[in-house]
Amino acid sequence: MRNLIFKNNVSDFSGSFNRKQKGLKALVLLVPIIFILSGCSNPYKNLTKTEYPEKNTSIIPYSLPHTDRTIIYKADMSFYKNTFGGLLIIKKTEINKYRIALTTQFGLKIFDFELYQGKLNVVSCIDQLNKKMIIKTFEEDFNLLLMQESFNQIIEMQNTDQNQKIWQLKSGKFSTYFTQNNESVSIDNMSKRKRNSEKISVGLYDYKKEIPGEIVLQHSNIKFKMNLKLIQQ
Repeated sequence: MRNLIFKNNVSDFSGSFNRKQKGLKALVLLVPIIFILSGCSNPYKNLTKTEYPEKNTSIIPYSLPHTDRTIIYKADMSFYKNTFGGLLIIKKTEINKYRIALTTQFGLKIFDFELYQGKLNVVSCIDQLNKKMIIKTFEEDFNLLLMQESFNQIIEMQNTDQNQKIWQLKSGKFSTYFTQNNESVSIDNMSKRKRNSEKISVGLYDYKKEIPGEIVLQHSNIKFKMNLKLIQQ
């Protein structure tokens, strides 16, 4: 009888332990899903929105695309395990047309691009960077930094909890967001999102005469990062 009771107790304990193990495994599997879903949520979903009838980006207080001055940044870039940098020169040559070049400190050209109406043309580029994926990444980044992406809607939002004003440039399933702290007169952050998932985030800091003194751009889906520090404007 004692042996039977002991066996039953062991069986009950084993069954209870297995059920707990299964419950723990389910919880472990559920936690990453919760994080993924929370990471894909749209932080702008419940904000008060006003749509602008005109498609004029000049209402957004971001001067880098509009200045006629030649802008020079010290650039540090990393693409997966590769790092490179130098002097990034940005010059607006016509309306919606820019020349963008990266040179070494000694004046050797790393790349020379022309951005016109959202299309990046390669004038010259070193072989290591002249790859379709890398050029496409540069096109997306410079379109974002210089506000050259096409859109069909401008929406203004107010985030009273964070004391922020946000502009959304919407084009189909893609949207670009420009965030301004109401205590400043400049854009502090930019974000490109595909539906609810962020693709690119840009931090803008230390403005000097309406031009960002520092820009930090980072992709979410590829290992590419760009750090820019203003040298001349």
